[in-house]
Amino acid sequence: MKEKTKRILTDIGGYLLILLGIASGWLPGPGGIPLVLAGLGLLSINNKWAKDLREYLQENGGKAIKVLFPQNQYIQILYDLVVVLLLILVGVLAWRHAALWQISLAIALFFIALLIAGINRDRAITLKAKLLRR
Repeated sequence: MKEKTKRILTDIGGYLLILLGIASGWLPGPGGIPLVLAGLGLLSINNKWAKDLREYLQENGGKAIKVLFPQNQYIQILYDLVVVLLLILVGVLAWRHAALWQISLAIALFFIALLIAGINRDRAITLKAKLLRR
């Protein structure tokens, strides 16, 4: 009885974390992804399908970055232009700030632009290496 209760509570916690991750995924920052991964981690304790999915994501998750951000000069420049356009849009939305949804959209777009700028051309790795050298 104690084992079944523990398993049920663990599964409920995992599903709740996944639902919270999906519900908070639209908010600025990485809120949704860590919650979904934590929920998947809880579910993988008792469920083979979740364990298989978690292992697949651990092995193949980095390949998505290589596919989305290839080492092609023209694509990197295109991503840089997208970041500049997003930051201009953020400035316009923040300057007008007529409605709360516009300010929220500006904040979300700002974090998206930072994410794209950090991943494109491995800038985040370069910045981290420079900071560690100091």
